[in-house]
Amino acid sequence: MKPLQLFAAVFLFAVAVVLPKAVYAHAILLSSSPEANQQLDESPSEVAVNFNENVGPIFFRVLNTKGEEVGDPGDPRVEGNSMLMTLGDTLPNGTYILTYRVVSADTHPVGASFVFSVGEPITDTSSMDMSAESAQSGWWLPVATNRFILYTSVLFGVGAAMFLILMDTPQTVTKSAYNIGRFAAAVSMVAYFASIGMGGAEMVMGGPAALLSLNSWTTGLGTTLGPSAALGIPGALLLFLAFRSAESQSTGLLLVGSLLVVGSFLVTGHAATAPPVWIMAPMVAAHILCGGFWLAALLPLSKSTKLPDIAEAGAVMTQFSGRAVMTVGLLFVSGVVITWFQVESIMAMIETDYGFRLSLKIGLFLALLGIAYYNKSVLTPALEKAEADGGAKMRRSIRLELLLMAAILIAAVSLTLVTPPRALSDQAGNMGSNMSGGMSMGGEGFSTVVEQQGYSMKIEVTPAKTGENMAMLTFTDADGKPVDMLRIETDWSLPAAGLEGIGKVPEKMAPGMYHLMFNDLIIPGDWEVRVGVFVTDFDKYNFRTSVPIK
Repeated sequence: MKPLQLFAAVFLFAVAVVLPKAVYAHAILLSSSPEANQQLDESPSEVAVNFNENVGPIFFRVLNTKGEEVGDPGDPRVEGNSMLMTLGDTLPNGTYILTYRVVSADTHPVGASFVFSVGEPITDTSSMDMSAESAQSGWWLPVATNRFILYTSVLFGVGAAMFLILMDTPQTVTKSAYNIGRFAAAVSMVAYFASIGMGGAEMVMGGPAALLSLNSWTTGLGTTLGPSAALGIPGALLLFLAFRSAESQSTGLLLVGSLLVVGSFLVTGHAATAPPVWIMAPMVAAHILCGGFWLAALLPLSKSTKLPDIAEAGAVMTQFSGRAVMTVGLLFVSGVVITWFQVESIMAMIETDYGFRLSLKIGLFLALLGIAYYNKSVLTPALEKAEADGGAKMRRSIRLELLLMAAILIAAVSLTLVTPPRALSDQAGNMGSNMSGGMSMGGEGFSTVVEQQGYSMKIEVTPAKTGENMAMLTFTDADGKPVDMLRIETDWSLPAAGLEGIGKVPEKMAPGMYHLMFNDLIIPGDWEVRVGVFVTDFDKYNFRTSVPIK
C-alpha cells in the first residue's frame, strides 16, 4: 500500500469508528440568573447565563409551560463571558423554562434548558421538553470530518513550505514537496470554506438542506469560523501560488502564506485562546509548524529512497535529521506547555475523557519518536553505506511513521470533541465558591461543612425542597486541598416519618467533588445524612449531618 493510501485508510477508519462518538460541550455553564429550579418572589427584569469562556448567542428564550415565548425579550447581548437578555414584560406568577443555545470558543454549539418559577412553587415539569442540552443535528459528523481534513491539509501545506525553505534536496525530491503542498493548499481552501456552512448548519440544528440556507452561512460567519477562514483562505491561496512551479520558488510567498494559515488557528479553538494567550498562541503556532514539517517531509523523504544513487538518499536523510532535532525539541516543549495549561493536574490525565485521549496521543507520539530514532541511528547510516535493501527498509519505516501520524491527528481531532479539565475545574471552582464556609439556609438550598479526623466535607443540597434535588459533596484535607475518595456511600433517612435509609452513590465531577441527582426526598423534615468515604481500602471515615427539606 502506498503512503498516501495508507494515510487515507486510517482516515476512513477514524470516520467510521473513532469520530462517531458522543460529542461533549466545551463552554461550561457556571451560573445563571434565575438559577435552575429557583422560585422568585417577583418577575425578573433580565435573565442571564454565565460561562467559563466567551460565547456567541444562537438563541435565548423564556417559554411558558405551553412552549410559547413570553416576556417581550430584547436581543441577547454578550458581556464578557455572560449572555444577558432584558425582558420588556412582567412575567405573571407561574412556571417558566429558560432555554439557550450558544457557540463556544471552538465553535461547538452548546445548549440547555431549565425551569424557574415566579410567585409560586414550580409545577410538574415532567411533560416539558428539556432536551436542548443534548440536542444535536446530523451535521456534527460532517463537521468533525471536515475538521480532520482541514487539520491534515494545513499540516501538509505548511509543512511542505517549511520543507522547501529548510531543506536543500535533489530536484525529484523537491518536486514531490511541491506536488504535496499544491494539493494540500487546494484542499485547505475548500475545507476552510466548507467549515463556515457546515458549522453554521450544526449551530442552527439545520436539516440535510441547511447548506443551502443563508442563515447557516451567516451564523457560521458570525462565529470565530469567520475570521479563521478570512486568514486561512488567503493564506492557502498564497501557498497554492507558491507551489505552482518547482523552478521558481518564492520563499516570501511560502512564508506569508504559512503565517496566515497558522494565524487562522490562533483566533479559534480552546488551546490557542486559553489564558494566558501570550503563551498559548505561540505554543500552538510552534506545534503546527513543527508537526507540519515532520509530517510533510515523510513523503519527499520516501521519494528520495528511490534515487539512482542510494547514498544520495542517505545524505538527504542526514540533512533532515539535523533539522529534525530542533523541530522535535520545539514540538515536545510546545506540547508540554499546551498540555499543562489544558489539563492542570496529573490526575486529570487519568480521570477525564480529555486526559485519556491526550494520554493516547502522547503515547503515539512517543512511539513515533522511537521510530524516528531508529531511522536516524540505524537506517540512515545503512543508506549512506549504500546497502542494497536500505531504501526498502526506510520506505517501510516511513509508512509506519505515516500510520502513527494519522493516528495522532485522529487523537488531536477527538480532543476538540470533549471538554478540557481546565473548563471542568472552572465549573467545579464556581460551584465550590457558592458554598459557604459554615451552615447556611435560604431560598437557593442548604449547605454545611462537616469535619472528621482532618478531613472536611462540604455538602450542598439544591433546592432543599421536596421533589428533585441535587447534592454536591466536596472533600478537602487539613490544608484545604481537594481529596479524591476511593469509594463513597451516602444514606438518606427521615426518622421522624419512619423512613429507613435510602442509599445513593454519587458520581465524580472534578478532583474532590462529587454529585448526585435524586427525587426521593418527597416528605419535608430534617433528613439524616450519613456519608461513608474510603480514602483507601482500609481507611474509612463517616460523616453525619442533617439536611432540612421544606
